[in-house]
Amino acid sequence: MNRITRALINQFSRPSGFFGHIAGWIMSTRTSNLDRNQWTVDLLDIKPTDSILEIGPGPGVTLGLLLSKAIDGKIVAVDHSATMLRQCALRNRAAVRDKRLCLVEASYTALPELGSFDKIIAVNSLQFSGNNDETLGKLAALLNPGGEMAITFQPRGSAPTNEKGEAFMAELNAWFSEAGLMTRCEILPMQPINAFCLLARRET
Repeated sequence: MNRITRALINQFSRPSGFFGHIAGWIMSTRTSNLDRNQWTVDLLDIKPTDSILEIGPGPGVTLGLLLSKAIDGKIVAVDHSATMLRQCALRNRAAVRDKRLCLVEASYTALPELGSFDKIIAVNSLQFSGNNDETLGKLAALLNPGGEMAITFQPRGSAPTNEKGEAFMAELNAWFSEAGLMTRCEILPMQPINAFCLLARRET
């Protein structure tokens, strides 16, 4: 692997600068990404008035899907990459202008006060820095009664395997079950590696 390829791959955890913009373009056009994101949104059964939090929106493609469903709701998106938030703002400029979409730059390990939400979604983002007790506990606390979160993971990078996806889901399932949330895991068959989604619901 040459230095340019390695530099680009490293950008997917926290895109910045020139290579970060390229990483964002790849995320917004790769078919597997689009299919995985649409699948995750569909699993959440979003209502028109839902309040939604997305952790790690990347270039903002999934935000467009969420906005098209929560037409009378409000969406907050948190990313630790200013480069990605700029792409989100450009791609969803009307929603930002109309105050239907609020973009927040923050670390996943130190989320600010955000309010509470009916739905929370994170697609291939928490595995980088948010898979810890502090972040998961904060996300669970942000769910309204009857609210549900979807955390999707499709292994990428060096030597991705379905076993890595299954292990990540098992870890999340144990954590949220211990926290008292109702959980289930869904699998989207893909080539060469499946996508895995852990859904966690707070009872009413």
